[in-house]
Parts: sequence; structure tokens; C-alpha cells
Amino acid sequence: MDFADLAAFTIHDAKNRLALVATRAEANGDAETLRGILESAASLTRLLAYYKAEKGSLGADIDARVPADLVNELIVDLSKQTALNISADLSAAPTLWFYDEALVRMVLLNALYNALRFAEKNVRLKAVDRNHWLELIVSDDGPGFPPEMLGLAHDMQPVSREGTGIGLHLARQVAALHANAGRSGEIELSNDGGAVFCLRLPQ
Repeated sequence: MDFADLAAFTIHDAKNRLALVATRAEANGDAETLRGILESAASLTRLLAYYKAEKGSLGADIDARVPADLVNELIVDLSKQTALNISADLSAAPTLWFYDEALVRMVLLNALYNALRFAEKNVRLKAVDRNHWLELIVSDDGPGFPPEMLGLAHDMQPVSREGTGIGLHLARQVAALHANAGRSGEIELSNDGGAVFCLRLPQ
């Protein structure tokens, strides 16, 4: 068994154990503990995906998906983990788009957890079809990204504004796996009343 297989098995086992603890935390109404557990599980998932990306074995299972369903599922899950107001904007969302739902969910979860750390009151997740690109946007009303992080995201800058940069590096890898008609997905960071993280995927 090579390292990737061993890591995958170990992470899967650890996530199963965390899921049991998360179930108890949710039953007890302990949102803070629930969030900590689920965020830790998400970190394990990102770690394995990062390892695969570095080894060139991270692939994308791209198929027709419903962005509104993904957004709503994430909002429901995150609303159980915080007292902050988490809302969705699907007014301009496309009915269908082609992407790897597991990878996109992982990227958005990382951005959402970062938003939860810095938001004052509000976090919003938006899906919009803009000029034949799907834009999945996480925004908050916190202090925003530092000036050096704005614009197109560069390799290994910390999307958490205090982390290792793995999350953003992996997000860029996932975006790049979504390519069509000579266009590849991309990540962009900006400030607009708080931090704005945008994952753009071509049609």
C-alpha cells in the first residue's frame, strides 16, 4: 500500500470518527463544537487532495450539476454551525453547469470557513452565470483581504489570511482542472465591504 492509499484510508477512518462526534454535538445543540469538528474533517479532505495534486494524480469528475442545489446544501450545513447570518443569492444562477461537485464543494467549504472566522454578522454564497462563466462567490462583512492578496490569486497565498496557503493553492489547482474551449477556471480575491472569494468556471 503506497502513501496515498494509506493516507486515504486513514483520513476516511478519521472522518468517520469525527462524524460520530459531530452527530453528538449537533444533537446537543453545540454549534461551536460541531463547526470545529466539521472544519477539521474538511481540512483532512483538503490535505489528501493537496497531496494528490502535488503528485499529479488529482483528477476531476466533471458532469452536469445543479449549482443551486450545492449552494443550498452548503448554506443548510453551515447554518447549523454558527450564529452568524448565512445567506444564498441564486437570482442569476444557471440551471445546470459542468463541474466536479466534490472538488468544488471542498473549495467553497474552505472559503466559507475562512469567511466565518472574519465575518462580523453576515456571510453570503452566490452563484451567477456571467458571460458564460459560472461564478461561485463567498463574501463576508469582515475586514477584508490584505492589499497584497487582492486581484488574481497567486500561488500559496493564504486565503485564510493567517494560514499556510494550502487552501488557496488547492483551489487554484481545482479551478485549473475545469477547462473548456481554451478557457480554464480561476480564482480571484477582492474586497467589497469585506472579503470576496470568487471561483470562476468556464461553460
